[in-house]
Amino acid sequence: MQQGASKNFSLKGMTKYLLLIVGAIIFVFFSILQPRFYAVNNIMNIINSATITALMAIGMTIVMETGEMDLAVGAEATIAAAVVGKMLEGPSFNNYFIAVLVGLAVAMLVGLTNAFFVVKVGIPSFIGTIAMTTFVNGFIKIATGNRYMFSNYWPASFTFLGQGKVFGVVPMPVVILLIIAVVTIIIQDRTKFGRYVNSVGVSPAACKNVGINAKRTVVFAYLLCAFISGFCGIVLSSEVKTVSPTLGNDLLMSVFAAVMMGATFLRPGRYNIQGTVVASLLLAIISNGTVSIGAADFVDDLIQGCIILLAVGFISLTHKGGLPSVKFNK
Repeated sequence: MQQGASKNFSLKGMTKYLLLIVGAIIFVFFSILQPRFYAVNNIMNIINSATITALMAIGMTIVMETGEMDLAVGAEATIAAAVVGKMLEGPSFNNYFIAVLVGLAVAMLVGLTNAFFVVKVGIPSFIGTIAMTTFVNGFIKIATGNRYMFSNYWPASFTFLGQGKVFGVVPMPVVILLIIAVVTIIIQDRTKFGRYVNSVGVSPAACKNVGINAKRTVVFAYLLCAFISGFCGIVLSSEVKTVSPTLGNDLLMSVFAAVMMGATFLRPGRYNIQGTVVASLLLAIISNGTVSIGAADFVDDLIQGCIILLAVGFISLTHKGGLPSVKFNK
């Protein structure tokens, strides 16, 4: 009996930390092939490149926890960055702080619209958020002229969020990720809203019996997701000092992969912020590693695809109930 219990405990522990174990193995693998891979500067590059994916994925994770989906995170990121860039494009206005607030407000308006169609109208979130992405992308093309946006009138503060460093060492995007990750983990694990989000994802019907307003919880989840995604887009545009019409959408598949893979970490079968961050780091390790060893672009895709299938498949086989699914029908 003791041997059986010990075996089950070991399997459970391996399941919880499988993603971290895989990440460590891949890191060692690339370090052996390319010694420069584990240099301090390169490790900082890996962490920094993971921040944008992780930020956007944190927003999506919150919505996914409710059993819904937000495939408009890329559009929310891009529209916020485009609004900031457009407001500061000319010589007459250079208040970066106000521009950021307006950009975030516009991104949250997109999130609120998503919530309206999903919660009030009853459109499946998969379809509704794709439709919203298409609409917002059209608006972005109008705002940017369907070209990369750059202006010499952008103030020096424009690059602070993306290129600034704390104590001259830690990149500002990493600091931002740490702050947002800690805050959202506290919200997820320590607040009433976090418990409501999880309850809605598990059983919306049961929420009615205990007085939880499931619809209001989903609306707040979409708003929080839009806020984080919009801020992520502003950070990314600050980092590259330009606004691309596809700035956020280019990351959508990596973001979605990070959320799905994250559900295999720490709390197998549940979307969680900790897992999302670890998965984002793993994706960054793979991307950086394939470039370091001079591999072709498709190798990155092959490795990522295999890891996603193996991680999700392992959880599906070992965890009762498999991975949480998104509701396509109300």
